[in-house]
Amino acid sequence: MYPPLIARKAENLLTKASSFLFVTLVLSFVFSTSSVGFAAAAPGDEATTSKPSTSTHGTKVSNFGFQCGIGDTLDCEGPGGSSIVWPTTKAQPGTLRLHDAGTHWATIDQGNGVYNWTFLDQWLDVIAQHQPVKVIQTFSWVPCYTVKSNQCSAPPTAPTGTNVPPGDLTAAGSPAFTNFVTAFVQHCSQAGNCVSKYIKVYEMWNEWDISFHWTGSMAQVYQMLAPVVPIIRANVPNAIIMTPSATPDSDTGLGYQADFQNWLNYENDHGRISDWIDWHSYLTINATTTNTPEVQWQKYNANYLAIQASTPGWENTPWVNTETNFNGAPPPGLNYTCPSSQYTPADCTGQIVRWQLLHISNGARGVAWYKWNPTIGKNSQYETAYNSMMTYLQGGTFPGPCTVAPTPNGAETWTCSFTESGGTKALWVWTPSESGANFMVPTGYVDYRDLKGGTTTVTGNQVITISVEPIMLEGKSSSGSVAK
Repeated sequence: MYPPLIARKAENLLTKASSFLFVTLVLSFVFSTSSVGFAAAAPGDEATTSKPSTSTHGTKVSNFGFQCGIGDTLDCEGPGGSSIVWPTTKAQPGTLRLHDAGTHWATIDQGNGVYNWTFLDQWLDVIAQHQPVKVIQTFSWVPCYTVKSNQCSAPPTAPTGTNVPPGDLTAAGSPAFTNFVTAFVQHCSQAGNCVSKYIKVYEMWNEWDISFHWTGSMAQVYQMLAPVVPIIRANVPNAIIMTPSATPDSDTGLGYQADFQNWLNYENDHGRISDWIDWHSYLTINATTTNTPEVQWQKYNANYLAIQASTPGWENTPWVNTETNFNGAPPPGLNYTCPSSQYTPADCTGQIVRWQLLHISNGARGVAWYKWNPTIGKNSQYETAYNSMMTYLQGGTFPGPCTVAPTPNGAETWTCSFTESGGTKALWVWTPSESGANFMVPTGYVDYRDLKGGTTTVTGNQVITISVEPIMLEGKSSSGSVAK
């Protein structure tokens, strides 16, 4: 029942096909019309496999996601480990990802048609009390009763689960999994709160390309999932089906880029089942060190997007990063914290916001932090910055990806053009250098907002010092007054 502290693997440095600036420019073109915001399911939203996204959605509160689980009193476990406690933070991310939350296949399915809905019922009732919130159910962990006794890997969060494909799996699917998903999507709590109303998004399998989670083939993943997709759609109005999540920590032997490409190709060849693309990307280098968001974006996320953009039928498919953090290595590893030996507290704070800006300016529909409450919610400096970021971004749009330029002292300056919800022109600005950098305010901007919630007046052509914590420059509002 307790969430595993699984170390993200040391990065496998790959040969870059092009410079980061080139990739940034390519992605700017590809995603210049992408939507920002993990938009709530609306009529037609579930069928976006070939329909281009647009930026008219604006950034939704559901663009900001969190995993919330049992097994950790700092996360969402209540007294005694038998109840769920919703975060009481001022910042309230609008998407909840159910993973390591007592809703695994193996945790619920007891065999012989018996299902333990205890935790799912609690979640449904708590979710109903905290509307609006978008919810992702993550399928994972095969029940041990479906495999041989010596095949039960029994992970900490699912002691009766395994990473081995179910024994009844054939090319036509797994009857056990099909029965479970049917029961899941048709289930309601005793209070009358139903899955069909409150759980609209489905991450079809967690990290299929890591043997810790799945030892079968990619084809077997598809064979198990394909038959249940029509069942979900028939029972959950406006359901969104995500690809099984991929990760740079792939250990299939092919490399994460090949795994990702192969899955997209496999759906193209055998029948499209997914509406959205899903991957997991942490800031991890190894158990005790991390990369900055700017470096990690270049190393992994830009590659995912380049593959997506070059694969027929997937070019405009919405995408999400449903699991991120600084690093998940257990003690003496970083254990979901920013490494204080590498970065200042201000830099750690800024990285949370910079990582989000890089994602949504490139068209992401969501970024969900694993253990959000222990990492961000319980840290007042992080939580304040996160809440300020949410406040500034909601309802606004990005015309394209954030871009980078060198400064005379060698430090990089990053900028993201942005339009606020009321139409005010804005510009996000930062440098990854802890030494800071000078920046000349472009003409037309009259103030900037910082991550503490403050506002500072500026004038065009004024030279200001920027830092690792992004600021948002603002022009005059559409009415001609200074934006408030």
